This record gives sequence, C-alpha cells and structure tokens, in this order.
Amino acid sequence: MSEIHDGRLLDRRPLTERTVRITLGAASLVGVMVRPAQDIEMLLETDSGVWVKRRYTIRHARPEAGEWDVDVVLHAGVGPGNRWARNAETGSRARFAGPCGKLEPRSAARHLFVGDLASLPAIAALTEALPPAQRATAIVQVESAADRLPLAAETRWLVRPDGSVDAADQVLGAVRTLPEPDGFGQVYVLGESRTVRSVRGLLEERGVTRKRIFAKAYWKMQDALPAGDPS
Repeated sequence: MSEIHDGRLLDRRPLTERTVRITLGAASLVGVMVRPAQDIEMLLETDSGVWVKRRYTIRHARPEAGEWDVDVVLHAGVGPGNRWARNAETGSRARFAGPCGKLEPRSAARHLFVGDLASLPAIAALTEALPPAQRATAIVQVESAADRLPLAAETRWLVRPDGSVDAADQVLGAVRTLPEPDGFGQVYVLGESRTVRSVRGLLEERGVTRKRIFAKAYWKMQDALPAGDPS
C-alpha cells in the first residue's frame, strides 16, 4: 500500500477553463521518485462525513522540494473531488497516498496515445518523458478547442461539443484512419471505459498485439450521468 502523506495545498492555478493545476507539498515527499503518469489518491471528506478516495495524475514531481503537481479536470457536479478542486484554499490541509500506478513506459521507436480530457495529464507526462529518438502520436478527445494543452506529440484533437457525437464512435473513426497502426511499438489507450474497450479491440483487429497495448479506464459514462461528477 502506498504511503499516506499529510501535507498542504501550496498553489492552485488554472491551465484552461476546465483544468486546474494544484501543487501539494509534504515533508514526506522529499526524495520520493515518481514515474511518469503515476497517480495520487486524494483522501476527501463528503458532506456526510465519509472519507472517499479520488485519483489524479502526478503531472510533475520535485523530490528535492517535496512537491507534486496534479492536474484536475473540473466538472459541473458537486461531488467531493470536484468541490475540493474548485474550492480548496492555499495552505489548507491535504491528505493523500502515493505514488500509485502500474504503468511503466516501454522503449519503442513509435508510441501511440489514445485518450480524452480525463487522461490528458497522463498523456502529457508520458510523452514529455520519452527520449528524443522516440516518436509519439496522440489522438485526444476534448469537449472544446479551449481544453487543449501542449503535448510532446504529433496530436490529432477530436472536439466533441455538448455530446453532439457518440464519444466512442468519434475516437474509433480517428483510429481507423491511422495508416499502419501495427507499426507502433507501444500503444496506450486511456479514457472512458467503453471507448477503451472498443479501441483496444479495433487495434487488435488491425494487427497490434495485446502485449503492446496498455489500456486503462479512467471513468465510466454511466458514472458521469446524471450526477455529472465522476470524480
């Protein structure tokens, strides 16, 4: 089990209208090394006094300072994760566990990343960590062009405003246009559960072996409706 850290929220700043970067600090983080796209588990208290866990990607780690940055996507709902990300004040107490996560990037000449707004921080961390000789291609679905963030990859952005098209169908359509998907040495499919399953199946049909695919569901569509806060 990952160590639980008792720290403070050091900074909170918007990256886009829907994404904020929160900096957490704790003495116990000094010297702790983090792999790209590992997570934290925030320990948050609900209105009824029950403690729950919410996972967020560690975007940057500064082990010499004992600081971690996490990028959090804001939602319209009132769940504990969303409430914390919107309202937590600088200096407030923060309890969290980490680093968590089993993803270990493998060496490959070409990498493919398929994801959405929820997995964008992980994709950003992974592509940023690749050696210069390794190339990255990304397909990322967002709700607005304003959700886009810089990526160290050749990126195709899929804009899906107001749920106007089926999420899985839009991503599958983009993956189908890849000329030689079996040419990617490593593939990462990260995002909504049904979309992840569908994309993995399509890639396998097109010659990508399962051992080259790392697939992880970050959220489920039914969990986002009607409450609107999967986090």
